[in-house]
Amino acid sequence: MLSFQSRTAGKTKAIKERQIENHLRLYKTYLTAIRNCEQQLEYIMPSLVSRYEINVDGGESFWIVNNTEKVALDRIESKRALDLREEIEKYKIIVKSIDNAIGDLAEGEKHFITVRYFECKAMSVVASALGYAEEKSVYRIRRHVLDKLSISLNSLLILK
Repeated sequence: MLSFQSRTAGKTKAIKERQIENHLRLYKTYLTAIRNCEQQLEYIMPSLVSRYEINVDGGESFWIVNNTEKVALDRIESKRALDLREEIEKYKIIVKSIDNAIGDLAEGEKHFITVRYFECKAMSVVASALGYAEEKSVYRIRRHVLDKLSISLNSLLILK
């Protein structure tokens, strides 16, 4: 019979694995979230804009308008802008951590992650894509990959 500590350790490991798998499945969504947050931030804190104008008297004018300066008086690093910056950084950390962790894997393991998590395919499809006749082999690859990623992505588990 398994001891209480063994059962608890097993449950903890399973929870960590689910969290890592969830991060892997959401990888493309994190990339989209970064782009969307950056767009929102640009709206909140616009950049410099140049203007050219022909005056009524025939004169011409060219100047640079600092929309950020105008808007900043109303929205100086508003709470929303700060939240967006924090969210962007969090997603960038997650994406970069996944990229780093996957970069250390063998090609077959990378292919497994791409098909299983990034493309969200069933294990039977993964087995076929990797050229295995039975799913049992793919589950061994999954176990091996998750063991490696549980070490290299352990710090992601504290990010909410």
